[in-house]
Amino acid sequence: MSLPSTADVVVVGSGITGAATAAAVAARGASVVLLDKESGPAREGSGRAQGSLRVQGRHGAEFPLAQEALRLWTEASEEGDFELVTGGNLYFRTSDEELPVLRHLVEEAHQAGLTTVELLDADQTREIMPCATGPFLGAMWSPVDAHCQPEKGTEHYARRAGRAGAHIAYGVKVTQLLEAGGRITGVHTTHGTIQTGAVVVAAGVWTPYLARTVGVKVPIMPVIMSELETEPVKPLFTQTIRAFGFGARQRPGGQVVVSAGLNAKVMHDVSLADCNGLRYWLPRAMSFRKNLKLNLDTRRVLEQLRHRATLDTRLVPHTSPEPAVDRPLVDSSLDRLARVIPELRGASVCRYWGGLVDMTPDGLPVIDSGSGPSGLTVITGLSGHGFTLGPALGEIAADLSLTGTTSRAIDTFRLSRFADGPVDRPEMMI
Repeated sequence: MSLPSTADVVVVGSGITGAATAAAVAARGASVVLLDKESGPAREGSGRAQGSLRVQGRHGAEFPLAQEALRLWTEASEEGDFELVTGGNLYFRTSDEELPVLRHLVEEAHQAGLTTVELLDADQTREIMPCATGPFLGAMWSPVDAHCQPEKGTEHYARRAGRAGAHIAYGVKVTQLLEAGGRITGVHTTHGTIQTGAVVVAAGVWTPYLARTVGVKVPIMPVIMSELETEPVKPLFTQTIRAFGFGARQRPGGQVVVSAGLNAKVMHDVSLADCNGLRYWLPRAMSFRKNLKLNLDTRRVLEQLRHRATLDTRLVPHTSPEPAVDRPLVDSSLDRLARVIPELRGASVCRYWGGLVDMTPDGLPVIDSGSGPSGLTVITGLSGHGFTLGPALGEIAADLSLTGTTSRAIDTFRLSRFADGPVDRPEMMI
């Protein structure tokens, strides 16, 4: 494989953030190389997301990015089909204890200018979703949210990058960031070296391994979220659904994608890498211990011992193995969903999958260009709710890599927050 010897910007990772970054950089006339160790885009995180393009129900600092991103997703859908559906979002309330949480989310949405977000009783909810004939107490409603097929949406941005002139290379692992005099000077890869003054690392759970080659510590805990998809059923709903215990959307072809919903249980493969950033992680892990299913990754521990390292790029697989899936968990979520939408009882499951999620200790992304050599931008830690943000993150990364600054408010997401003092713990695991 022949790689360019130089580029204005190198982007590592072809999930939605990396693909959107490459597209934005190329659209501004700069030369950009997009690299991914996998055989194509969106193989680990982005392509395995639920596909909800959710604006409401976020931390206040994320609202402006989510609103911009939804606009960019809508504009992108005019260029090609990635199953974009603007059907709104319903947070179903199935117990009285959930009402204060939803009221707080509505207040935050209104403070961010999302005045159309409102609380509904059960009858009002059924006016929006008539198929929801089962028992529930009400819902929080946002009419502006949307959803799409995540791997198709990511592939769309990768193709856009290619059309704009980006050089895209799959099956290429970046093994080292190069620096001199406090500045990024290039990257080493398994297929040669590229000289560049700007690198955007958007490599998901593998970001800490690469950032460490220039002394940057990123506290990420990789977890696995499980999902399923049913065989096509008749059209029932266009909204995305979130609730404690289940989440769902229906694709235009009739398939229903089901996740474990709010505060879902996730799996984590324990290894020696967990010693990195443990002081940041331990409080959150203890708070949500009922939501963590821990498995000892013996193979990885032995590999770490053999290399005498825990965060070495030699430990990053060239092709990641298929993540484990918690089938009983998402089968239970489908059952819960069918209680609310009885017409889904007996729906046949056609596939299960797990997706890698890069979790941060406070549940907020890392968007940073000030914690390492000049020219390094790190975007990671999207914590299971970052697929929506991808197009806006791409614009931000293009700003930072080409000009060193951005007009968007990203101070909340700086990497140094973890070293500045105690970090906030989110109210939910996911």
